[in-house]
Amino acid sequence: MSLLRKGMLVSGGQVLNIPLGMAAGIIFSRALGPDGMGQYELFRTTATLAATIVALGLGPANIFFLNNRQIEPERVATNTLTVGTVLGGLLAAGLSAAVLSLPGYFGAVSVWVVLGFALGAALLLNVNILRTILTAQLAARRMVAIDLVRALTLLIGGGGLALLGWLSPGAAIVVLSLSGAAAFGLLLAYLAPLIQIRRPFEWRLLRQVVSYGLQLAALNLLQVLSASITVLLLRYLRQEQFAEIGLYTRAVAVCSLVSVVPVAIGPLLYAKWSGVRGTERTRQAEMAARLNLSYGIVMCALVALLGKYILWLMYGNEFIPATAALLPLAPALLFIPLFEVCNNLLAGDGRAATTVCVLAGTLVVVAVVTVLTVPTLGIRGAALAVLAGNAFTALTSLAICRKLYGLRVGHCLAVRPSDLRAVREALVRRT
Repeated sequence: MSLLRKGMLVSGGQVLNIPLGMAAGIIFSRALGPDGMGQYELFRTTATLAATIVALGLGPANIFFLNNRQIEPERVATNTLTVGTVLGGLLAAGLSAAVLSLPGYFGAVSVWVVLGFALGAALLLNVNILRTILTAQLAARRMVAIDLVRALTLLIGGGGLALLGWLSPGAAIVVLSLSGAAAFGLLLAYLAPLIQIRRPFEWRLLRQVVSYGLQLAALNLLQVLSASITVLLLRYLRQEQFAEIGLYTRAVAVCSLVSVVPVAIGPLLYAKWSGVRGTERTRQAEMAARLNLSYGIVMCALVALLGKYILWLMYGNEFIPATAALLPLAPALLFIPLFEVCNNLLAGDGRAATTVCVLAGTLVVVAVVTVLTVPTLGIRGAALAVLAGNAFTALTSLAICRKLYGLRVGHCLAVRPSDLRAVREALVRRT
């Protein structure tokens, strides 16, 4: 199966995930309201950020060592599972202590919810660092299956509790953790042939992976921080309630349609470009940018025109005020397709440190604009901060790739008939 066909399979899985995820979001939003949804999103964002910090970049580093350094997958899978078990335990303990000691920030939840949340974050960490082994193998169907089982667990669990009238913020947090547990179980089943429990732990391999992974860890952390800092600062700057977080994250959920395909196929591009050099890689990057951007433009226009009605239809009248964040957010997410191509081009060439510098600048831009605008503009200010940060990221990354690889910016903007023919051929035949 060609890379393009696999990319479309993963994208198709993400397209299937969209209605499942949105259905779960609708159920949660209508049952919890803006305030309860805001508390749920604060926990979800915290788990994502904490898992990224503790992962040490092991996931994407595994791709590099499997495909670029040709390390045996059995060695990588066994070592990674051992490390993930230890790191997951540390993460669970740290998050439990943080939530229990900061009730004013996280809100009141029971000890059982805290324990479930902490365990879910530990499982999320392990899914993130082990799933990349499938990415390195370009195992598109299995990657899609893991995403689908997570979405289905969230939908079925949340829907069942909502029908019974038991869906509270705490229950939603536990369902989120159960979705991570389901994904982890399926992932272990896929990787079982590679995991050799009796194999001695390889400290030397761990040092090699971590030495490069720390660069990627900074990269992943800055990516997650750039996306999460607005939620965390919204809670800090406007602590009177969780409602604004609930409204803002629903606007982000609607606008995420703009970037779902580029983000989905990004890891496949990284895996492919880890073993490709020269002009061929640059031309592939330009084609990927054209296709991603064309999709993004169409979705951006739809969100800008119909976003208010989508919010009303999906989440109800309580969430219509989230429209204030839609217009800045839709074009903000349009910059993501361009950055994703540059990011994976640099990472596949072992230049993660370059992207780290770009995202460090992005984080500063987002944080400064958020602090300056949120006190007066609320969620609109948070959306403007994302717009400024994403523009900085995309334009800076394009300039760097132009200098390093001869990437022709003008060739990244408009889709060509040859691109459409390549897509059609990938759909109708196996390569």
